[in-house]
Amino acid sequence: MKLILAEKPSVAKTIASFLGAKTRRNGYFEGNGYLITYAVGHLVSLYDMKDYDKDKYSGSWKFENFPFIPQDKFKFKIDDSKKDQFNVVNSLIHRDDVEYIINATDNDREGELISFLIFLMAKNKKPVKRILVNEWTPQDITKGLENLKDDVEMRNLQAAGYTRLITDWLIGINFTSIATLKYGNGKLLNIGRVILPTVKLVYDRDMEIKNFIPKTYFEIEGSFKCKNGKYKGKLIKNKNSKFDTEEEVKEIIDNINSTEGTITDKRVTTSKEYAPKLFSLTSLQGYITSKYSHFTSDKVLSVCQSLYEGKGKGGYITYPRTDSIYLEESLVGKTADTLERLKKGLPYEDKIKFTKTKRVFDSSKVDSHSAITPTYIVPTNLSPDETIVYNAIKDRFIANFMPPAEYENTEIKTTVDKNTFITKGKVLKVKGYLEVYNKEEKDDLLPMINKDEVVEVIEIKPLSKQTTPPKSYTEDTLLKAMKNCGKNVSEDDTTVLSGYSIGTSATRAEVLKKINQVGYVTKKGKSYYITDLGKNLVEIFPVKELFDVDYTGKLEKSLSDIQKGKFTRKEYLNNIMNFIWNSVNLIKSDIPRKINTESIVYNKNKFADNKTSKTSNKSSKTSDDVLGKCPACGGDVKESEKGFFCTNSKNCKYGIFKEDKYLQLFKKKPTKTMVKSLLKKGEAKVKSMTGKDGNKFDAILKYEKNNNGYYSWLIKKDQ
Repeated sequence: MKLILAEKPSVAKTIASFLGAKTRRNGYFEGNGYLITYAVGHLVSLYDMKDYDKDKYSGSWKFENFPFIPQDKFKFKIDDSKKDQFNVVNSLIHRDDVEYIINATDNDREGELISFLIFLMAKNKKPVKRILVNEWTPQDITKGLENLKDDVEMRNLQAAGYTRLITDWLIGINFTSIATLKYGNGKLLNIGRVILPTVKLVYDRDMEIKNFIPKTYFEIEGSFKCKNGKYKGKLIKNKNSKFDTEEEVKEIIDNINSTEGTITDKRVTTSKEYAPKLFSLTSLQGYITSKYSHFTSDKVLSVCQSLYEGKGKGGYITYPRTDSIYLEESLVGKTADTLERLKKGLPYEDKIKFTKTKRVFDSSKVDSHSAITPTYIVPTNLSPDETIVYNAIKDRFIANFMPPAEYENTEIKTTVDKNTFITKGKVLKVKGYLEVYNKEEKDDLLPMINKDEVVEVIEIKPLSKQTTPPKSYTEDTLLKAMKNCGKNVSEDDTTVLSGYSIGTSATRAEVLKKINQVGYVTKKGKSYYITDLGKNLVEIFPVKELFDVDYTGKLEKSLSDIQKGKFTRKEYLNNIMNFIWNSVNLIKSDIPRKINTESIVYNKNKFADNKTSKTSNKSSKTSDDVLGKCPACGGDVKESEKGFFCTNSKNCKYGIFKEDKYLQLFKKKPTKTMVKSLLKKGEAKVKSMTGKDGNKFDAILKYEKNNNGYYSWLIKKDQ
């Protein structure tokens, strides 16, 4: 018997169906000399901190327990929810009739890590071979089984996956804990190797927009009439159509006196527009999310995974987690066969011609996986979302084997009193690949006109324009920024991976989802914006390396070198541990600062008593009572519907919300009596506060100003 381990049940079903393993058991398929089982993603995970020392690390985090780095080796456990399936896989591994194991998880770091940890926890001693496929089709499965790799050839990839896992765990555990303790102000601060540089991208773009100063510039537009119609042109001086001052523009216009102009030049050229390159996962996510509002990049990946795995009958697309937009040259034959199947019956079938071109096939530009394309298995009964994604991939694939679109470009020069006006027109002559998209191009038509023709000057006027700030990131542009952040790194810089990305094609969507969930960015419509919490984090968190995209590039360079066998995981992890040790201690010694987790703008009108509001008569009466003098500016502090605020709201940040989030942790709300005491004595005695353990205690509360100008609570138990 041969045991095959797939990554997902659906892939196992596809393999079993093709190999004739028709008997379905609990957690696996059997038949024709094969056992086919599966993981359900990660069956094995790292220990939590509390698993190492329950007494020390259960309950609240403590400064003295960090940095946390296991003393011996990193330990792993079976996920509770997946123990049943692990037991199935484990029992199959140890069956006496199993000769060897074929690893059929995804051919990437994550896939290798999933299988490696399963074999580790199962204490497997049997030989492991590797099947490498780019698509789950009978054709690829057959080829893969005929060309099995020895597991030893995958060790470097396993090491890179393992090292990435440990790195992200160590960074996440240590920096999330210590940052929350030091700066959290009652809020959990998620810190991650990939999260922070992504947040920094959004922060930088928002600051760029905020600090942008528009610059006014001017253009000169001429309106003309010829025998066959009217047209407009822009005045060009020294190859430039933009002018800095209104005075310069006025002077030029004032010197134009002629009522006629002459066509001194007319040029007609043709141009070709080729279909966009095949899809990588990032470009596919950008394309779909920009066209369909109900899609997120995370959802696109999920649908792709479903299409890749198929419905137990074979996959409909190739491996989706790829950054490549080219195909391996070895795929020429397979690609031609797929194209022949997909083009049948299309209205433009006769225009689809297979050709081997560098625009499509270039092995030198493929890292590990080729671009996403359809397989030769034509799907049926797809869901609406699957149909959208599949058709996008199929149409892009077909378009790359169609003629380019052809345009006729016309440029005319109109000369008036030695001043030259340029006019451009563009007309689609051959639709080419645009037929795939049924796209109607709007022609920019010019009236029929000939060189040396005299035209009438209708009007010459100045146009005032302004430079515009960069646009906020959308899902499409942010994904591209994450992918391309290392494109300008010199090849000579051997410490940074040239062309590195933030995250991988497989993880970027999850990162965008997470930074939104934890409140570092917010999404309005299609655009991403930094929140106050995200802004505070970028500006206060002292470990700047974690925001630096080049630091990410250095880590990726080392992981890449591990994958290539040029660097050891031991060296890498030693460097990471030193970095964590030094950085955590830097945070611990940092000056006390609290991140402002809420955007609070004290507006007198906002908090003034509203006569139409549904407040009690008592609230209405007390809102005008002065409770005391503001400790910050000496202004009057009054009660409003939402809290107790300084009436000098324009210049003063003093205020206490009735729904104070911090006090709610202790099941308390600020009262009028408490505020009066704080204003008069600087402290207030409060009884029966509830601790994290559920026990009641009395306390003395102070409300003091932080370095950032905002106020926070200090609580001392009243003995």
